[in-house]
Amino acid sequence: MFTQGLRQVFWIGTLVSTLCMASCTADGDSNNSSVSPNSPITSEMTSDNLKESKPQQIQGKLIYEALPPVRSVRAYRGDQFFLITNPQNPRRLLLRASKNVSDQQLQSFHNQEVEITAVYRDGTRPSAKETACPLDVDGQCMPQGDGYHVLSIVTVEK
Repeated sequence: MFTQGLRQVFWIGTLVSTLCMASCTADGDSNNSSVSPNSPITSEMTSDNLKESKPQQIQGKLIYEALPPVRSVRAYRGDQFFLITNPQNPRRLLLRASKNVSDQQLQSFHNQEVEITAVYRDGTRPSAKETACPLDVDGQCMPQGDGYHVLSIVTVEK
């Protein structure tokens, strides 16, 4: 009985957080990881070809945010590295480690102005039947691993 009630609370919480995330994205929240027209990304970066882009050079301030020690959408997705691309109209691009640049290397650049070479890759969605996961509005698991996979990173002198 207690377990059933706990499950209902969990699912309601998941639904509410998913709806909040969807409304933030629809409102153009500046903390999402979408690309704005003002970002230094080239015009080749459109929604039609974001499955995997060509390597892009992007400058900005790298921010590391430790993952929370609780189950959350951010912890599930692994969102911990961001690039602020435009200080006047801040946009946060979601960064991912790659074979060339590890999590530890990205973390060592925290709060520094950097130039990265990265490719954008779509994430994957595990099966909701096989995995406990936060669900999107379509009832599918939220994607994991989407973002800019960093191929190289260097500091930029002001």
